Amino acid sequence: MQFILSAISAGGVVGAADQYLCLLIVSLAARFGIITLMPPMGFMAEGWFIGLAALLWILTVAPAYSTLIAPGIMNVINTVVNFVSGFVVPISSALLSLASAGAIVNLNPELKAMFETLQIFNADGSLGSGGVWVAGGGAAAAVTLTAMKGLAKPAISTATGTTGHLSAPMFATYEAIASLVLMGIVYALSQIDPALLIGLLVILFILTAALLAYAVYQLWRLKRGIGRMLRMAQEHPRAGLSVAAEFFIWGLGWLVWGKYGRAAIMLAVWVVTLALLIALPGFFAFFPPLSLMAFMAMLSIFVLIGFNTAGALMKTLEKEAGAGQAATSTAEARA
Repeated sequence: MQFILSAISAGGVVGAADQYLCLLIVSLAARFGIITLMPPMGFMAEGWFIGLAALLWILTVAPAYSTLIAPGIMNVINTVVNFVSGFVVPISSALLSLASAGAIVNLNPELKAMFETLQIFNADGSLGSGGVWVAGGGAAAAVTLTAMKGLAKPAISTATGTTGHLSAPMFATYEAIASLVLMGIVYALSQIDPALLIGLLVILFILTAALLAYAVYQLWRLKRGIGRMLRMAQEHPRAGLSVAAEFFIWGLGWLVWGKYGRAAIMLAVWVVTLALLIALPGFFAFFPPLSLMAFMAMLSIFVLIGFNTAGALMKTLEKEAGAGQAATSTAEARA
């Protein structure tokens, strides 16, 4: 049972990464002899399958990065491509689970007897009862992770200010890096102890669930903050505009209200962060995906700090307004 769960876990990690790149990595690893697949899965190391996996990967990644050039039509194409690819996840994860079962056995010969007992494959190369469990379990795990990731994406994009044409390349870059890292970890753990793959999948589920919860929480905070700012802008236009200005230029809102010490600090931090936002991606120009990732990371930091300092200013103004109203009420009562 532990062996089946290990194989399921290896395929399930697809849900946290790019399914086509994961297939391509495993196929190339088999092609170059890094891993050895069982004969029924040998087709994954053949040229036509490698070419198909590479083509599907390019077809899904290209629209994501093209949103930077033509955000309108490419956003639509990217959405459609992602929707269609979602139906392929069960197939990709099932293939990777079955491929992993054979690779794990070849990396750990002492498991060969267990592999044969579980009947992953029948003598004619078809799926045995154990293979059905491995393929189905891997597909279920990957689909669940993919669904959780899909729900988190819009919330993360909105909360970090990367909605629109910026979010697609950001997530494409993340999934590419995750594919390389996770496939490397799966290979290393398979050599050490395949049972560790179960722990890896559990960790991925916990992290994805935590990310989803955090993204939804940030989205709720953003919605509540915008509502408070709009209400403040209607009741006290100067205060509302100051909070909006603080989001874009840190320290400006504090300066308007005479908070000179905090204004100076925030303006200095804003200048440094803006310089990093502009300059940092240039240091990774030799590798465009990494350059884009650096830009997205700095942009997210920029937006998050903007939300925090604008929120702090809004709380301060609300508190001062509340104190002023209380003082006025007290004076009127005494009068």
